[in-house]
Amino acid sequence: MTVAAQAPEGSADGAPVSYRYGWYTAIVLMVAYTLSFLDRQILTLMVGPIKADLGITDTQFALLTGGAFALFYTAMALPMGWMADRYPRKWIIAAGISVWSLATGACALARTFPALMAARICVGVGEATLSPSAYSLLRDRFDDTRLPRAMSIYSLGIFIGAGTALILGGIIVGALETTPYVTFPLLGTYKSWHAVFLIIGPPGLLIALWVATLREPARKKTIDKVDTGSFSLTVIGQFLGKWPLMGVSLFIGAGFLSILSYLDAWYPELFIRMHGWKADEAGWVNGLASLTAGPAGMVFAGWYSSRCIARGQVDACIMMATVCAIGLSIFGTLMPLMPNATLMAVMIWPIKFFGGFNPVLIPAAVQMIAPHNLRAQLGALFLLSTGILGTALGPIVPAAMSDYIIMDESKLNISIAITAAIVGPITAILLTVGRRQFRERVAAMRAG
Repeated sequence: MTVAAQAPEGSADGAPVSYRYGWYTAIVLMVAYTLSFLDRQILTLMVGPIKADLGITDTQFALLTGGAFALFYTAMALPMGWMADRYPRKWIIAAGISVWSLATGACALARTFPALMAARICVGVGEATLSPSAYSLLRDRFDDTRLPRAMSIYSLGIFIGAGTALILGGIIVGALETTPYVTFPLLGTYKSWHAVFLIIGPPGLLIALWVATLREPARKKTIDKVDTGSFSLTVIGQFLGKWPLMGVSLFIGAGFLSILSYLDAWYPELFIRMHGWKADEAGWVNGLASLTAGPAGMVFAGWYSSRCIARGQVDACIMMATVCAIGLSIFGTLMPLMPNATLMAVMIWPIKFFGGFNPVLIPAAVQMIAPHNLRAQLGALFLLSTGILGTALGPIVPAAMSDYIIMDESKLNISIAITAAIVGPITAILLTVGRRQFRERVAAMRAG
């Protein structure tokens, strides 16, 4: 069955909207996503200074990069998704950007572990507004054949933000190593790692103003009759109960896939611990891979899945996600076991390439099957599953394994390899089980 391109929808005020404005919308949202990952990933290059200053363990640091952030990021995603299914999405996103930008700046004021954790929680709350609203906006701007490509543009923000955080963060941290304290006019004197947050946080308020200028599109209607008058998990459960295996693939499978992706939170530290690299050196290697291989993977995933969908393979997104799981498992297991830093660095490129698949493919697949008034909420459920399983467990599982099972921080590379080797095959199975129901759901929507 070949998919015919749908005509562009009208805007909320009845004015015609072309795909050209949709691409502009995707770019603006990509810039916002870039900012979110810059604020989120900057911690990964400051493991040593923060641990030394606050006197914390690897597991506690993993809570800062994963647990504390992910707990509230995921907990708030569903109510934020409900709001995005009812209210103008651009204002929800703009408010969220303002919150996380101010919270990032507030990290500069943290002098204890609980204070820093509280600030990171607020970052997570603010960022919970972005993707559910963005997924819904893009669904209303694009048809099935263009949606994966639009998602790939939006999702470029992940690797552009993470790569910029690693490169610029490495430069900043390296430059400030010789200056333990930095003085800002009118603001006072701060330790070097505090200063990093003060530099990257507040400028996000300008991005919030930019997002607020976007035009809100009309919401595309589907055949489903879903009552979202009040927030309730029962409504989501009733929909997924009709397609249980599809739900397993799109949400549990995606969560396990994110565990593999988020293992890279420890990659800069591997180079520092195992090979004595400086933070700026580790940042350059990991950052360049994020800025090159990551976007290449996203663009390829969006282009190839769109091409397959146009040819009638409607489950192309899930098929390619399964390939991603296998690739991440293989290279994620081998990379930390390489005998030298050069081979480790080379292995990062395929990991980042495959890592670019998940943020494009699964959100696009979710939007293809979502009822019109559950689009943001099901997008939020994707974030919930990837947050709980990926953002939280990805960094924490190998850290906890090295702290409490192997009981040797120098063996972190072994823990990472074991995690990748076990999680990869499980993920491939979870993604595969729901492909048939996914095809049936898409066919039912088109028949209606």
